[in-house]
Amino acid sequence: MITNEKQYRSTRASIEKLAGTFAALEVPTSDFPEVFMKAQRSALRSQIDELEEEVRFYEDLRAGKISEFSAESLHDLPDILIQARIARGMSQKDLGDFLGIAEQQIQRYESDRYRMASLDRLTEVADALNVRIVERAQLLGSPKLDSVDPSVWQAFPFAEMFKRGWFEDFSGTLPQAKKAAGELIPAFLQGAHSQFVPMALHRKSVRSSGQVHEAAIAAWEARVRTLADRNPPARAFDRDRLTADWVRGLVGLSLEDNGPRLAADYLRDAGISLVIERHLPGTLLDGAALASADHHAIVAMTLRHDRLDNFWFTLLHEIGHLKLHIRLGEYAAIFDDNDSPAADKVEQDADYFAQEALISEANWNLAASRFTRNDKAVVADAKRFGVAPAVIAGRIRRDANDYTLFRTLVGNGEVRRQFEL
Repeated sequence: MITNEKQYRSTRASIEKLAGTFAALEVPTSDFPEVFMKAQRSALRSQIDELEEEVRFYEDLRAGKISEFSAESLHDLPDILIQARIARGMSQKDLGDFLGIAEQQIQRYESDRYRMASLDRLTEVADALNVRIVERAQLLGSPKLDSVDPSVWQAFPFAEMFKRGWFEDFSGTLPQAKKAAGELIPAFLQGAHSQFVPMALHRKSVRSSGQVHEAAIAAWEARVRTLADRNPPARAFDRDRLTADWVRGLVGLSLEDNGPRLAADYLRDAGISLVIERHLPGTLLDGAALASADHHAIVAMTLRHDRLDNFWFTLLHEIGHLKLHIRLGEYAAIFDDNDSPAADKVEQDADYFAQEALISEANWNLAASRFTRNDKAVVADAKRFGVAPAVIAGRIRRDANDYTLFRTLVGNGEVRRQFEL
């Protein structure tokens, strides 16, 4: 079974090599009898088919297409844990960070199928992946608070939360924090006016290419809300204030060297808190739009990709959600992995809003850089349309699905430093 991206790439390379050998054997030769050639081709075809099946299974897991795993006995538990990790979109490093142990230890566990792991460790891994094993193993969604088993709190990324200092009133060690999970996590969530409850009661939308890790999302949301509540804007949020002129003013800040920092103040004047908080293991979040208490709004960003083009697209995407979707009766929170496909109208609308805000379709049709794809044309189009070159370069990269283009123009490393991260 393929357990990580390195093995995935290696298996793909092996398939290509075997396919080349198979093709060579299709050419008739007098050196070997046909019966031997046929036997070799059959053996190669069988090997290729087996490897291709492993690749397909890994790709389906990684894409979140599989959320239930059959188990004949407890001997199948190690494979289920590995498969669940992949389905959650977690790397071996992510799981190690989640548990507070080294990535190499997770690699060792998985390489020998957890033979040397204790029952406590197996339980800890299952809790971290939010896997429950009954008659079959099934990835779980959010439980109701009034029916939560205490073990559910073990699904939260304690090690990372503890390392970041999120349990601010707790002065004990990480092991002590884990033992006090049943008290620390509910207090942490309630202190942030957050709810770890079913979608119907706290309606969310999560854009993701894999299985959503509800506990990690809930923890990150709670932290974002806590930070926003500490310094709320003086003005209440009113979506009607987000006019075309207001949006153009925001996009115009991309021309400034400290544009992202200025954007925080610009949003604040409109009743919107901009919160920067790194994503947690088990999530691949870029940003979120949330309704806050006291009639404020929140745009949260992880700066997972520290580039100016990503910052401006994600920011305008979340502003689109605030304008179009975050309201009473619709959504209280929307979370985005913008590398994932826009699978529903909500995400498609927000993508279109961001795209039009940054470069309208009419202007884009006039852009020479989309055809010439050289730095000079990008800079000229940026000046012509009143946006940063990173915005133009990012649009071309996104449309072409080629992120090797314009590496010097997209503002690598230019965002986090403005927020002292």
